[in-house]
Amino acid sequence: MKVLGVGEIVLDKSCILQSYPEEGAKAQPQKVEYSIGGPVPAALILLSRLGAECDLVTSIGDDDAGYKLKRKLQKDNIRLIAHKQRSTKSNTVLVNEVNGSRTIIRDYQTHTPIVSVSKRLLKKADLVIFDRHEIEAFDFIMKHKRPDTKVVIDPSTEVSAKTLKMFKHADYPIVPVESLSKLRRHEDFHGNLKYLYKIAGKPVIITAGEKGALLYDGKRIQLIPPVDITCVDALGAGDIFRGAFGYGVMNNWDLHESTHFANVVAGLQCTKIGNGTAIPTKEEIFTFKKSAVSRSVVLQEIIAMAT
Repeated sequence: MKVLGVGEIVLDKSCILQSYPEEGAKAQPQKVEYSIGGPVPAALILLSRLGAECDLVTSIGDDDAGYKLKRKLQKDNIRLIAHKQRSTKSNTVLVNEVNGSRTIIRDYQTHTPIVSVSKRLLKKADLVIFDRHEIEAFDFIMKHKRPDTKVVIDPSTEVSAKTLKMFKHADYPIVPVESLSKLRRHEDFHGNLKYLYKIAGKPVIITAGEKGALLYDGKRIQLIPPVDITCVDALGAGDIFRGAFGYGVMNNWDLHESTHFANVVAGLQCTKIGNGTAIPTKEEIFTFKKSAVSRSVVLQEIIAMAT
């Protein structure tokens, strides 16, 4: 199984605090952790741990943050195809140890868009995973990939002409439930779901966090319930969901089985603190899957999240 990922990479510096500081206060973290951020790298780490051969095309700086990220990618056997930029994007994450809340201070970096990838590399890929940032590379890959290479996208919560185009051309549009209300603000949940299906022209997968996910094929809504867990930290769960879903795709599972597996793995991710540091191993996943119990959810709970 060969996977190509194209998207943003970020170094997350997580400061674990006993409690959230008041404005103007000085605080000493209990612990500082560095991990890989970005939807595509997180998905690739998971897939690599599940046995896939993974390549990452991304923009990265020749600096200390870039060095840390390269070491972490190397540790997880992910081959880096680097597009050099002036400096590497990084985030500072303040983690409240009491309730697990996170405050993210984002670094602002710009880079030259990635417009193409090696055709030789692309022809080897069974699966391509994209985030929303590299639309020119997306166009190139859709034109030059093998006909049987599947494409999964991670648009985050962005709804724009760019992401709608990606929904239309990707094989598996996976969309957060919060995005539905942004499609047509005058429409209700069902109207926007139908509109998204019309744009995509294929079944859509809607993720709903602790409420699980749903599938919509233009006629029927199918709920895929979450697993019953105690959530410690939900950061990165959506990234892991897409990676796990991609694993199902490469194993020729149907939509229901792939989505259920993605729910299980994303649920396991939420039982640990951290983004890149919490990504489970293959052994952890299949051990957890044996005992995981689904939690009952009704559609109205998911609809409430979209309004």
